Amino acid sequence: RGSCYSEGAIYMKKYKKIPYVGSVMTPFPYFVDTDDEVAEVERLMGEHQIHHVPVQQNGRVVGIVSERDLYHLGDRFLPITDRARIRAREIMADDPYIVAFDTPLNKVALEMAKRHAGSAIVLHHEKLAGILSATDICRILAEIFESEFSPGSEDDVA
Repeated sequence: RGSCYSEGAIYMKKYKKIPYVGSVMTPFPYFVDTDDEVAEVERLMGEHQIHHVPVQQNGRVVGIVSERDLYHLGDRFLPITDRARIRAREIMADDPYIVAFDTPLNKVALEMAKRHAGSAIVLHHEKLAGILSATDICRILAEIFESEFSPGSEDDVA
């Protein structure tokens, strides 16, 4: 279900102020419904190399499933028939970190660090608009470093 994560890097432009999360998030993330089987979550993660899948019910975000949630599911070698009975709602975290599209990126990154959250779900007009992962933040930070700091000599001190 859902649309697709954009492929490739998001290239940062020079900002005069801190960007909003909506300008650097991965738009249109894949998602599942609360009644979808865990196998669908696993398929999305594997096929698209993602680590977090928002869970929706009636068009509203109600949770998130992370790779860690799947790991803690227990016996990953359950027969397919047993796994088919497990639904996204049964393993999702029902308290995902959700932010508005126009939240400043620094506030989101700081809160993710405080919560030890691997991602933030981004809503625009109360609808799923995107996702920002810790990996996205690392990539953005590297892009900022590259754009702001020129390569130094070996004599430079960090």
